[in-house]
Amino acid sequence: MWAEAAKRLRRFDEAVLTAFDGHGYPVSVRVPTDAYDPATGELPAALPADLGAVEGPANLLCHFHNEKLWRLDSAQIIGRLEHRGRHWAFVSQTYTPRSRWYLLSFLRNNSRAAQRYLDRRGLDRPTVNWAAVQDIRRGR
Repeated sequence: MWAEAAKRLRRFDEAVLTAFDGHGYPVSVRVPTDAYDPATGELPAALPADLGAVEGPANLLCHFHNEKLWRLDSAQIIGRLEHRGRHWAFVSQTYTPRSRWYLLSFLRNNSRAAQRYLDRRGLDRPTVNWAAVQDIRRGR
């Protein structure tokens, strides 16, 4: 399972590792993804001591989009942050690969959520100037 996660992570130079501090507040750091171990699902991480991170639930999130917010891509692994001597390690617990139908499902669910938002407020769906959108995509 972790080999598939490692393959997915290789698409990204870095990830955002989010864990918690001793007061329960989230702390996040950027970590390189190239040291992710496909055999164990572990990723060594350098966390500044000032963050006050503690062992516990953690999340590894990667995402990408181009400057025009197109070509969306993401990956998420849920796990734990563990202290190993003087170092930290993210230990994977759950990775769910995206299905082929992910984007279709994402769009359908967002469309429904948007319609519920408009309905609750008694608003009509706004019109979109698709010609202008196409011009933006073409860099005009």
